[in-house]
Amino acid sequence: MEFRRLKVTASHLACCVLAALLLVSTGCEEGRGGDPRERAELQAIFDEARKLDEAGRYHEALVRYETILGRHPEFVSTRLNAAMAAYDSGQYQKAVDHFEVLHKYGPGDWFVIRKLIQCHERLGNTEAVAAYRKKLENLRQQKEGSIVLKRYQGLTRDYIPVGSMHLIGYEFFEPKKHGRLWFFRLEDKNKTPVSAFLLESTPFHDNSGRRLFCLTEATNGWLRIWHVGADGRDYQWTRDTVLDCLHGKRTPLVTKPLPPDYEALAAPDAGPPEAAKKGAEPPLDQTTP
Repeated sequence: MEFRRLKVTASHLACCVLAALLLVSTGCEEGRGGDPRERAELQAIFDEARKLDEAGRYHEALVRYETILGRHPEFVSTRLNAAMAAYDSGQYQKAVDHFEVLHKYGPGDWFVIRKLIQCHERLGNTEAVAAYRKKLENLRQQKEGSIVLKRYQGLTRDYIPVGSMHLIGYEFFEPKKHGRLWFFRLEDKNKTPVSAFLLESTPFHDNSGRRLFCLTEATNGWLRIWHVGADGRDYQWTRDTVLDCLHGKRTPLVTKPLPPDYEALAAPDAGPPEAAKKGAEPPLDQTTP
């Protein structure tokens, strides 16, 4: 699945609140109608930034986007590209600064809210994560809110570089209904799934009455059980445990052939994909059990 950098106008960003779709354009559209000479110059800078972006040279792309923003801070599409380039280059605080501006343009844009959650997760700002997580939940509960958002079973919580791959962390909404809390999927640079981890509750308790949780992995036709215990309610603990598993710092408790229906059962994003965005992750669709 391919995700491309998105370029939108301010009005398109506002429409995202209702439709959760942003249209891909082919250039720096916000410069239209201005001085022709400046418009040509800005388009040239924008085109160069896009080429650098697509080549994975995010730092250099960000410099070009911010050059445009230095002259026209009101350019929303350039701001979105700058925010994504900052995130992809690991400059999470700078990404927050850009996404905050976009959030002011469209406070109901849940894509931007999700990216703010991811940025603050990378920065370790737990209070900010909780605040934006609450905003997202409020949007889900609005009677006249986005139908698309209401269908999702969870949100993308994290997007973590792991060498040339990415580990995508998901949080399930309403875990008390189905017992699933966290899902992590490792993807290679071509977005091909390599491994999937699911943290869910069990019907069992320890001697002190604490609920027991189980962390399992599905990979290459094998099922691995990495953890059974009272830990697991905390997202950061689970994320760090998954990373330890991937880095060979833990030994699985059980390894056995994967049941034929397990991957389909565990994958939380098997529903229809969201509008393409580079750096955007597949949504958690309610049609997946």
